[in-house]
Amino acid sequence: MKKTLSCMLLAALLLSAFASCSSGDGGSGETTPAADTTASTTETESVETEPEKFTPDLPERDFEGYTYRGLVRGYIDSHWYTRDFYAEELTGEPINDAVYNRNAAVSDRFNVKIEQLDGKSLGMEGYARKTVQAGEDAMDVVLGTSALNTLITDGILVDLKSVPYIDLEKPWYDQNSIASLSIANKVYVTAAEINIMDKDATWCVLFNKDMAQDLSLGDYYQMVHDGTWTQDVMLAGMEAASIDLNGNGERDADDQWGNVGENFDTMGYMVASGARCFTKDENDLPKLSVLDERYVDSYTKAMAINGNFDLCMYASKFGNDWSILDSVFTEGRCLFSFVGMNRVTLFREMEADFGILPAPKYDEAQDSYYNVISCGNATFVSIPKSVQDLERTGIITEALCAESLYTLTPAYYDITLKTKAARDEESSAMLDIIFASRVFELGNFYGWGGMFDLPGTQSAAGKTDIVSAVEGKLKTTTAAMEKTINAVLENTQ
Repeated sequence: MKKTLSCMLLAALLLSAFASCSSGDGGSGETTPAADTTASTTETESVETEPEKFTPDLPERDFEGYTYRGLVRGYIDSHWYTRDFYAEELTGEPINDAVYNRNAAVSDRFNVKIEQLDGKSLGMEGYARKTVQAGEDAMDVVLGTSALNTLITDGILVDLKSVPYIDLEKPWYDQNSIASLSIANKVYVTAAEINIMDKDATWCVLFNKDMAQDLSLGDYYQMVHDGTWTQDVMLAGMEAASIDLNGNGERDADDQWGNVGENFDTMGYMVASGARCFTKDENDLPKLSVLDERYVDSYTKAMAINGNFDLCMYASKFGNDWSILDSVFTEGRCLFSFVGMNRVTLFREMEADFGILPAPKYDEAQDSYYNVISCGNATFVSIPKSVQDLERTGIITEALCAESLYTLTPAYYDITLKTKAARDEESSAMLDIIFASRVFELGNFYGWGGMFDLPGTQSAAGKTDIVSAVEGKLKTTTAAMEKTINAVLENTQ
């Protein structure tokens, strides 16, 4: 059954990857799942067929031992670090060995060496900018976070559409990221199967199954399939679960909580409601949407979940010490935890049983679930202008991305789906829904005026008014957005 579920998930990813870039509202950043997320998946669980394998259309070339260099973010902390680009040897660890085997296959086919440049020690974006502006051919690919947005504005990166042999319509490139993050139909960054960091940075809701059962809160899994898993339902669960266990009249780390949260989560719930800071016009140019009715209304609902400090154990109220917040969940004293996929593996030794859910809808009328990606933690593929042989870089990059779909991607899901995340088949079905409905928010990637972060700072301060705060940032945000747009329009590459 586990093998079957992995095959199903890979097939779902392939179908999702082939979804049109114009899905949803024409590339506005509002993603539409590739399949009906309210339908039960149980009837397909008996299918044993392997998904069709797609191969890249690449010529046979001998690059005579060329060293292909990737500038990566390196080691940030124990939860955020690059482990998907280079592996020195086989170790028996699935992700490491998948990376090693992928690189070996590409190296053998094209007679190249693959080298990792540590962006943390070199200064990542600063190093890329300095070397490109100096005309130095220092790297072939830059695998960075949303901080790449400054390189786009500065004209440091190549439009990936112009790179020979890179076919952005292939399933090893994330179509939602392309549709959402492009500007004027130019694609300077994309999530791709060469990376797993964008998957790690996908937010989901974990819930304590034992607590939900003890409190008679209902079947959350079935609610997801029925389309009734909403923020009102989540809030009701939080209210039922929150208890002053030590009876001291204060909310502290010894109590039982409804949820744990941080600033980022407020906008995460708003994205889950269908709200966006920015959308796109018919020319694929960004525009502000922060005063739309759904944006304003979704803030009120998000505040009820992430701004109620009697129900939500808020990170800043506990010194932003996530070891404390994580322990409350692992010790069985918290109903929900809204976190990135990378943190799910932290809880595999948790005694209490837990499940995985998508972020809840605004209401039952909403047609799809939406799950936000933290672009500040995700990794994206980009190519610097200083590359001397774009054809060679395109061939190797395409080969690595394609090979990753059949090596790295299954290994990642073997870790998250089989051994460290999903304790039950229901959670495996939830993962299908989550990864088919991911959102790359323009404001989160480009950071224009800090508009994406604004709801979080407002909710952290307990402020219910979002309109005045937004209006106060409109001028600076518009100026920052227009600066990026003008830079892209002026960029001939």
